[in-house]
Amino acid sequence: MWKNDRMKTMLPALALAVALTACDPQEAPDNGRVETDAIGVVDVNFPATASASEPMIIAIRYSKTCNQSSEQIALTARTETELRLNGTARHAKLPPNLACTPIYIEKTIEYIDPGTPARTNPFEIIVNGRSWGTVEVK
Repeated sequence: MWKNDRMKTMLPALALAVALTACDPQEAPDNGRVETDAIGVVDVNFPATASASEPMIIAIRYSKTCNQSSEQIALTARTETELRLNGTARHAKLPPNLACTPIYIEKTIEYIDPGTPARTNPFEIIVNGRSWGTVEVK
């Protein structure tokens, strides 16, 4: 009788442990079904003012899912009046019978704009096709 009761309590715990480890939030499984998609940008932080040519840090806050890995920010265009960045991540396509654990994690990745060519007013920050605002150049 005792073994049966113990099994009843261990079975749900084992099932939960398997479900939670089915998809590691740190690294998506590379099982041949991996795609690169845009990251889910939540917010973009940058200074309200900047000089024309000094380096400027842009902090991009994004949401991370359990099947996402290898997040990166790439420069797509840079002129005197705008900075265009593209954030991507690898997403593993999970089999239909394997569900991701419901998690929501926000992380930040930084990009440093070197200041060349020199910025002019207004200097717009665009990430994944969306304008996040402008920087006043002093």
